[in-house]
Amino acid sequence: MFVGLALGLAKSLLGFAQKRSSDQVERFRIETGLKEEEVRAGVELGAQAASVIRSGMQFRVFWIPWSLATIPLAMWFGWGMLDSLANGALWDVAALPPQLKEYADIAWRNLFYAGGGMAAVQAGSKVIGTALGRR
Repeated sequence: MFVGLALGLAKSLLGFAQKRSSDQVERFRIETGLKEEEVRAGVELGAQAASVIRSGMQFRVFWIPWSLATIPLAMWFGWGMLDSLANGALWDVAALPPQLKEYADIAWRNLFYAGGGMAAVQAGSKVIGTALGRR
C-alpha cells in the first residue's frame, strides 16, 4: 500500500515536471519568436554555401584568388604579432579599414577552418593511399 502511494506520488510529480518543462520551452519559443521553418531554412542555406565552397576548393584555380587575398592578410597579421613581441619596436601596423576588416575576418576564418580542413583531409588521404598501396 505504501509502495503504491509512493509510486503514484512520484508519477504525479514527474508529470508536473514534464508539463512545466514543456510550458517553459513553449514560452521561450514564443518570447524569442523562433520559428522552426526559418531555422531550418538557415541551416539548409549554410549547407548549400558550404558545399559550393567545398566543390570549388577541389580545383587549384580556386586557390589563386584566395591566396592573393589571404597571403597579404597573413603577412599583415604576422607583422602585428612581431611588433607585439618586440614591444612596439617595429614600425606600426596600420589598422584595417572597417570594410576591409569585415572581409578580412571572413577570409581569415575560412582560411583556417575550410582551407586547413581540406588540406588535412588531402594529406590524410595521401597517407592512407600510400599505406594501402604498399601492402
